[in-house]
Amino acid sequence: MRLEDILADIRSDRIKDIIVDCDMGADGDDQFACAYALASPDKVRVLAVTTAPYNENSHETVLSGRLESEQIIAASGAIVPYGAVAGSPDYITKRGGAVPSRAAEVIAEIVRKADGPVYSVSTGCITNVASALMLYPDIREKLITVWLALDGLDSDSNTGEYNYHNDIEGGKRFFELSENIVLVEAGRTVGPFRRTDDEIREQYNESPLARFVSKRFCEIGWAQGLWDLCAESALILPSACEFRIAAVPLFDERGEICGFHESKKMISVNKNDPDRIADDARNRINSFS
Repeated sequence: MRLEDILADIRSDRIKDIIVDCDMGADGDDQFACAYALASPDKVRVLAVTTAPYNENSHETVLSGRLESEQIIAASGAIVPYGAVAGSPDYITKRGGAVPSRAAEVIAEIVRKADGPVYSVSTGCITNVASALMLYPDIREKLITVWLALDGLDSDSNTGEYNYHNDIEGGKRFFELSENIVLVEAGRTVGPFRRTDDEIREQYNESPLARFVSKRFCEIGWAQGLWDLCAESALILPSACEFRIAAVPLFDERGEICGFHESKKMISVNKNDPDRIADDARNRINSFS
């Protein structure tokens, strides 16, 4: 697809088919991002929630993430055709190649059956999507991936950014293989989304879905913010995001950006309106039934 067509589609009123691809449980933000998508049926149609690994016990984390995703779907009452799906049990960095998983299979199945483009909104490591692109190259033209990752395209030290760091080789393969990239630059957008437990309890309490994600945030001792709303907002509230056309980065052996493709382009978001996004997410999650 042409980038201009993707931008026009993002900004249009068309309801987008999406896959929520997340590292549920790594922090408290994936729960809210998933809930935000489920509570926005006028903007997006969630077809599946796939879970990505996020630590050494990667097989256990994708299974626990699937369980938590099932609970959030149940709390919302929303219909998600493919439900919650466990993702890659390991990383491309460790395997040296694609990691087969049910999530990769489901991504391919959804894209192949769709009449139009399908968006994967990825808020963890990109292992599931990169593996799907490697295993099923026929989906590349119709799959558009919104990924929250990297400190910034002008940074020379991106390997510490969490979503990219967990599977650096997976990230490098993703940028190499994906034909339709919307990169939400994490280091440029997530800072204002830090929240305390008290703020979460006060702001999210008016619906079963809001109470569920609020409770889980406060139970996760290391939860610090609602970073992942930045990715979902690109499709749910695009008017709060600044989109630009940028060159796709090239990476050195360490995984740091060492240059840019001359001809391959992508869409990036390196600025948004955090107050508008936070208000929209809170209102939707609190009122959704």
